[in-house]
Amino acid sequence: MKIGIVKRIVLLIVIVSTGLESIGQNQDSTAVDKSTEKEILTLDDCISIAMKNNIQLKQSRNNAHIAKANDFQSIMNFLPNVNGFGNFSLNNGTSFNSNIGQFATGSNESSFLSVSANLVLFNGMNNFYNKKATSKTLESNVNLIKAQEQTVQASVLGSYLAVVLDKENIKISEDRIELLSQQLEREKKRHSVGVGNLEQVYNFQSQLANENLRLVNLQNQLLTDHLTLLQILQIEVTRNYEVAPYQFQEDEGVMEKEKYIEVLEESRAYSPSLKSAMANAEAAHFNFKRTQTSMIPTVSLIGDYSTQYSSLLKDNNDQVIPIGEQYENLTNKGLELRMTVPIFNNYRNKTNTQISKLNKENADLQLDQAELDVTNTVQRVYLDLINAQETYEAAEDNLVALNQSFEFVKTRYEHGNTDFYTYLESLNNKNRAEIELVNAKYSIIFRKKILDVYRGLL
Repeated sequence: MKIGIVKRIVLLIVIVSTGLESIGQNQDSTAVDKSTEKEILTLDDCISIAMKNNIQLKQSRNNAHIAKANDFQSIMNFLPNVNGFGNFSLNNGTSFNSNIGQFATGSNESSFLSVSANLVLFNGMNNFYNKKATSKTLESNVNLIKAQEQTVQASVLGSYLAVVLDKENIKISEDRIELLSQQLEREKKRHSVGVGNLEQVYNFQSQLANENLRLVNLQNQLLTDHLTLLQILQIEVTRNYEVAPYQFQEDEGVMEKEKYIEVLEESRAYSPSLKSAMANAEAAHFNFKRTQTSMIPTVSLIGDYSTQYSSLLKDNNDQVIPIGEQYENLTNKGLELRMTVPIFNNYRNKTNTQISKLNKENADLQLDQAELDVTNTVQRVYLDLINAQETYEAAEDNLVALNQSFEFVKTRYEHGNTDFYTYLESLNNKNRAEIELVNAKYSIIFRKKILDVYRGLL
């Protein structure tokens, strides 16, 4: 009876431990699967991630918030300054009581309360020019955000294109390796039965080794370009990301051409960097005018209201007058119209005016540089697009002819009617045409997208 119970307990322990071990293995397997699972990054994903993570873009947004706060402050500068003051003093010794005009000895208490306001009536339109300058600075910073977004998009497009092209080149290289491997096996069989040439076997082995080396170099280039893309996105490079191949749309006109002058004008009209430089130049002009007003007198209206208390102030019964009564009776009101004339302040006004004038000239030069940068960028991308379209058109016709030529040479080589070098040259020509066609096609699509970015269409 007892032995049967023991057997049942042992059997139950074995079943439970086996089940727990199985569950643990399944959990470990699931963890491994999750760690090796690839995260696919499409072009839209890359742009969205870069927009979210880019540090320069975050700084531009912060600068815009600062500019907005300064613009708000420039409005508040038109309002009066209002300040309050209060104190309470405890004195012991001999002191002068200004309320009764006598010296008193002993302990006494006193307090003073006041509120004052200062309104600038005229300061040479300093506040007006300051408001104009801060508004333009805010406009400049808002456009800088858009300019940084434009830069991020263009960077992502260029880096994404490099990765996609690397993958296409690797695919072509792998196809070439497969073809050379087939030909190598064929020559080995031919040699083994005594109808082949050992030299041909060595030739194919040499070419296959060269192509394998080229494939390794292409794969290394892919890793480099892949790392560059992840760095632009500012995401963790140790995670397993996979860049998705670009899906061509049916309506993407590869050979459609637009007039350069139209593309340039649209880019200049939209360019946020150019708008930012224009607003910055206007802000510098207003700041120069503002510093010039520092030489003009300032007219202000000042008002104040005050009251006080002293324990030395007593009534006819030699009792200290209550603090509330003193505060009510010992009041003073004042209104002052003040004019401040700048005569000499360590040459500061003159220096500030000279500096703001130079800042204005630099801002004008920055505007000229911004116009030149936009023109040069559009010219470069547009020329790359035209070159890619012409290359694509030529490579498309060339590939058709080279494919036909290679099939013909391949057939002749397999029948022993041509030599190895003619076959290899034909294969190289075909592969070069394939690479040129693929590179040209992707270059066209991505150059169009970059131009769309500069024109505000993407």
